[in-house]
Amino acid sequence: MKRIYNLAFTLLATLLVVGCEDDNRQTVIPPSTRPSQQATKFETKKVDGVWKLFKGDSEFYINGAATNNFYAEVKDWGGNVVRTYSTNANTKAILDEAWSKGLYVNMGLYMRDSDVSDGGIDYSAASNKEILDKQLEDHRTWVRRYKNHPAVLCWSIGNEAETGNATSNAAYFKHVEDIAQMIHKEDPNHPVTVTFSTSEPNNRIKVLMQNAPSVDILSVNAYYPNVGNVAKNVAAAGWDKPWMITEFGPRGTWNMSTTSDPKELSWGCLEEMTSTEKAEIYNKIWREDIKPNESKGCIGSFIFVWGYQTHGAVLPWYGLFDKQKNTFGGVDEISECWTGVAVTNPAPRIENRSKMTLNGKTSGAGVTVVKNSTNTATVEATSPSGETLNYHWLIYKEGDKLADGSMPDGIEGLIEDATKPTISFKAPSTKGGYRLYVFVTDEVNHKVALACIPFLVKDN
Repeated sequence: MKRIYNLAFTLLATLLVVGCEDDNRQTVIPPSTRPSQQATKFETKKVDGVWKLFKGDSEFYINGAATNNFYAEVKDWGGNVVRTYSTNANTKAILDEAWSKGLYVNMGLYMRDSDVSDGGIDYSAASNKEILDKQLEDHRTWVRRYKNHPAVLCWSIGNEAETGNATSNAAYFKHVEDIAQMIHKEDPNHPVTVTFSTSEPNNRIKVLMQNAPSVDILSVNAYYPNVGNVAKNVAAAGWDKPWMITEFGPRGTWNMSTTSDPKELSWGCLEEMTSTEKAEIYNKIWREDIKPNESKGCIGSFIFVWGYQTHGAVLPWYGLFDKQKNTFGGVDEISECWTGVAVTNPAPRIENRSKMTLNGKTSGAGVTVVKNSTNTATVEATSPSGETLNYHWLIYKEGDKLADGSMPDGIEGLIEDATKPTISFKAPSTKGGYRLYVFVTDEVNHKVALACIPFLVKDN
């Protein structure tokens, strides 16, 4: 999701594109970087009135993960595709690792945002022609470099770079069409997709259809409870090609209010589901809104986010792992969806937000404390596998993060003993919003659960 997952696009300085006025230009690629293997051919076909994705002659359904860490582990849990958001210095390593594990890669091609009000560029402005020409040629370089790598599944042009305005989208999609045509010419073995932030039909899907007919697959990022609208919107727009959900997960932090569940608290902090509640949402989406739509042209999906977050309004809202590589319950749930087999030794459970309290209040109560006061918090967790559970509590100021953008380690000296299910802690001495987290770990099976209570520190 662009709002919380704005990955940097980095070009290798050693790549050169020469003869830019010639359609038969040659890309100079440094030695030892061009894959020697044969490309794996993927294509879309309509079979008995239903769009399908094929790998060679075999139907291929995408059980994918949108990834920023731990790419190879997707295979260990039953997945078959990873999604990236740009091509950069790490791309070859990701492709090689994926191929070694039997995974394929949805290859992201970063696109400049078309929302001028949000720092993007006007795709219709003649003054931006040089920028757009370079963007296309940069993508040509990457396509030529990696089109024969056997792990490549498809090319994904941009991530939520469109707007809600039909006029600006028309200009943007015309540029998408130029890139799609280029990719089809350079690489006949892999389909092309474009990723939207919503499945809104009139200003997005229909405008795409009119201006970028060379796009083979529609991709949509969708979050609870809106994933169920995608199939309806795709049909309403008259889209007659395959489509996929390229991010799905619990309610977005951008889609919160004082009446939503979870909700925005009165001072602006966001209430957060426990990892067990989130896991159930992932399961519900896949079973109710994704897999049943296979008969309507949905060729698969990507759970968000495989790894731990390094961007976002709240950390770790979407991460399916902690930073120690322990898995939350969402991984167990999606693995069962992908494989049809229940996971043995599942993650610890914190059934819902009522199982964690601060001074006897749950997260939705809007907890306030006085600075430097003594407070008590407790959590009720269970271990389905019967293993001993280990507890780790931490407190950090709302909005704080480490240098890499990930979740901070917590403010030292506040919690008396952070290893117990019930703790006593001293409130911070500076007023404002804070988050109290507990991580409950099964160290034998490398599984973890979390719960959170946001709280407001006041003067008195």
